[in-house]
Amino acid sequence: MLKKLLAISGLVVISACTTTNLQSPGSQEPLDRSIPDSAPTDDDRSFSRGTPREPRPRIEVKSRYGNPPYYEQDGKVYHVLDSADGYIDVGIASWYGKKFHGRRTSSGEIYDMYQYTAAHKTLPLPSYARVTNLDTGESVVVKINDRGPFVKNRLIDLSYAAAKKLDYHNTGTARVEVQVLASPRATGVGATYERGELIIPPIKEQSSTPELFVQVGAFSDALRADTLAARLGEFFKQPIQVTAFKNAQGLSLNRVRIGPLVDGKMAESILQQLRQYDLGTTPKLVTE
Repeated sequence: MLKKLLAISGLVVISACTTTNLQSPGSQEPLDRSIPDSAPTDDDRSFSRGTPREPRPRIEVKSRYGNPPYYEQDGKVYHVLDSADGYIDVGIASWYGKKFHGRRTSSGEIYDMYQYTAAHKTLPLPSYARVTNLDTGESVVVKINDRGPFVKNRLIDLSYAAAKKLDYHNTGTARVEVQVLASPRATGVGATYERGELIIPPIKEQSSTPELFVQVGAFSDALRADTLAARLGEFFKQPIQVTAFKNAQGLSLNRVRIGPLVDGKMAESILQQLRQYDLGTTPKLVTE
């Protein structure tokens, strides 16, 4: 039945909603990291700073940036944890270096490859964790202030300095254990991590969480928007909304959205199905 949607292909999408595709503040580049990244050379003056100090774990207020209740990256929906108290997990660590050195992280801080920091997909920012290399027993405390890695089967992305401390900067990856030592206080309305399992309450129970939609497109032609909405309704059996609005340039448009949706898993399923077909649009996660 979804093949009917192909008749709508070729339409131009103009979007004007808040999206949850996560980017670093001030950066237009996705947070997906190529590993191994480039390491500093002897010519890098800052390489001679000496050994950095491990950060002291402490409970901080959640950073203004990088803590949406959920966000989308490459068609997958991630739920940022309300709090990470008791979090412990085992997986593959990678690292990032010169390519991102001096750029803003997801939390808004400047990335410094010579400090002990890290990127994680769902831990609240900033959190502090002990990362242990399971093959050597060596460990390091890091401040988690960034999002990533979005490479398959990666748990955490360490700074170059932290990877060097764990002695895997030459191999690119290592088997690690991540144990959170301190994270922002819970508000009681978001996802949590309990006994090794991600607990996601329904969106309607998250009083501070905005409603969640999949926006399929935005069109100047109201008839095209209505036609697409009718065909989407036949396939998905979800609420379909067509709403008129004006974008930042004052252009009148009609946006077609599926939702509000009950949770991120439903949104992810819809996104994956839509992206199997060329609708001439770019479906995305939006909140309101």
